[in-house]
Amino acid sequence: MKERWRQSLDLLSERVLSTRAEIGEAWPYHADPASGRWSTTPDGDWCAGHWIEALRIVGERSGDRSLVAEARRRTYAIRPKLERDDMFRGPCFYYSAARLDASEKNQAMHGLALAAARAMRGMAMRVNGAMPIGTEVQVRSTDLASRAIVAVDNVHPNLLLDWWALEETGDPTYRVGAERHLEATARDFIRPDGSTVEFIEYEPETGAVKRRFTLLGCSDESCWSRGQAWAIGGYLRAYEATREKRWLEIATRLLDYWWAHTGADRIPPYDFADPDPAAPPDSSAAAIVAESLARLAVIADLPGDAASVTDRLAPLLDGLVARVTPVDDSDARPRGMLLDGCFNRPKRFADHHELIWGDCYLLFALHCLDRKGLPC
Repeated sequence: MKERWRQSLDLLSERVLSTRAEIGEAWPYHADPASGRWSTTPDGDWCAGHWIEALRIVGERSGDRSLVAEARRRTYAIRPKLERDDMFRGPCFYYSAARLDASEKNQAMHGLALAAARAMRGMAMRVNGAMPIGTEVQVRSTDLASRAIVAVDNVHPNLLLDWWALEETGDPTYRVGAERHLEATARDFIRPDGSTVEFIEYEPETGAVKRRFTLLGCSDESCWSRGQAWAIGGYLRAYEATREKRWLEIATRLLDYWWAHTGADRIPPYDFADPDPAAPPDSSAAAIVAESLARLAVIADLPGDAASVTDRLAPLLDGLVARVTPVDDSDARPRGMLLDGCFNRPKRFADHHELIWGDCYLLFALHCLDRKGLPC
């Protein structure tokens, strides 16, 4: 592991501790790029699980069991989210209950994660197996909700608990369900050039595509980079779980598009097609991809076919850690901020900020490399 990467892992861990001291019982969301001061939510919004997993990781690294205890306590605190018809139950309970179960063999966490996996699997559209965003989807910057609308994101967050539950239970329902969604996404969301659509609304009875559109990209025909990142991560995770070459081939095509539309540091603009030269980057998108690549990179018996994607981890990480504070000797901002995250550019909502999930995905990636694996 490169020394600069190890230093950034320490800085990101330090940032978790300083964030915890600042926010108390609240949940971090996005931080001002100049001051590092956090805007918070009362319940973690869609990324509550990311903060819980960050606490667990830093507790594991430091030996501070109070951090792990807080991760468990916060997992119980988000229990009401299990009742919401919301795609983000996937990451909320995967990064909290499933990870805590895997790391500590905690039966209560196991039961909660399995309940969430079952609830998520029940969301699938019967007609095509696609996983919708849900009628109570929770993201503070948008108000879209439906059982007939699917996001490109869903190939990653919505399927996380499928792969965990398949390993835990052996029930093929989880693999079959996940693969139906992967197939629908490959057919309907991925363009011939390897770019992706953000949203599709389906006709619920026939499965016909009613419209393709964006909320976070610059136009309905463009390619929102965080959506592209979720798609890359989702197909890489499917390959990791099944070793089916077709998923790796799709992930590679998506990553090829990324590589062709980014500079040497591989940090993308928030939208690959925005013509504005001042369009902001989104480091959180790159961090999502880095975590998925890191998971593959530490597998000892990984087939040689996967080298075409894992070889791209190093330049991606180099671009990310260059944005972790302090960026130079005069940088007085809080240490360990991942700069240049873009939440919602069209609404100018936290579009040049530190984003909690960006911090967390980079932390997950570097911790995975450092310990040569993650709990699940």
